[in-house]
Amino acid sequence: MRFHPIFFVSLLLSAQIAQETWIQPIEALIRSGDLTQAHQRLDRETTARGETPGGLYLQAKILFEERRYAESLQAAQRSIATGPADPEVYKLAALSAIRMDRLDIAEPALQTAARLSPGDYLVHFHLGALYYTKSLFLAARPELEKATQLNPRYMPALLFLGLTLEEVSDEASTVATYRKAIDLAEAQRGAREMPYIYLGRFYYRRNRLEDSLPLVEKAAEINPRSAEAQLQLGKALHALKRDSEAVAAFARSAAANTQDPEPHYLLSRIFESEGRGQAAQEELKRFQELSTQQPANDAARRRLAR
Repeated sequence: MRFHPIFFVSLLLSAQIAQETWIQPIEALIRSGDLTQAHQRLDRETTARGETPGGLYLQAKILFEERRYAESLQAAQRSIATGPADPEVYKLAALSAIRMDRLDIAEPALQTAARLSPGDYLVHFHLGALYYTKSLFLAARPELEKATQLNPRYMPALLFLGLTLEEVSDEASTVATYRKAIDLAEAQRGAREMPYIYLGRFYYRRNRLEDSLPLVEKAAEINPRSAEAQLQLGKALHALKRDSEAVAAFARSAAANTQDPEPHYLLSRIFESEGRGQAAQEELKRFQELSTQQPANDAARRRLAR
């Protein structure tokens, strides 16, 4: 799917930092989204106490929430330099670095966090997702497997594990992992279309269209506004030569995500095959316009968007 692989995050206070009880009210303000009050309270505490590892950590968290990732990374690094080794600070530094596409900084930070907190499923997830992004699939697999063992109900880890298993051509484990994700989505009773999309797309790539179609239909039923669900539904319908239905699905996908060029390209091909030259040219023109606006992505991210 079109998302950065490390955006799933829950930053919690570690035991070491939480020993400083003055931090807890500021942490609560950050969690509530009241960053202005958090800034003000932190400034007062810093004036009274001076610069402390815990204060720098909170400063880094506030800056992260404000999407000021370079400054957040700098504050986290100062916290690391002035305090005891703390896995939460390393996690935050890694996440800030990832948002800046500085995987060279993120990787050692996550590795340190994993050594300091081997039972933290989020550390293993982020490290595995980072390895996946770098196309290091054999390294990603054990980290993601560890994350799913530590927290079997964490959906992102299951989905990234499935993607990784696809890359190492373990078909049986891929299907089993996506099925676990589907079972989890159903148990959570949420509108979680993603595991249906992943497994449906996996079957589509292997030309198992009769297996793919009900899954992507289910995804579109769960979330009719999902551009990805509609796109995958359109692909399956087109492959089954149900082009009138495919056109409708691609149109819904294009409407749901107006910046995605792919549905326009697929529409142009269908219109061309039907002899609708003007409509085909219009869709192809839109595809070309949107394609020039797309940022350059590495190979791993392109795999996420297939």
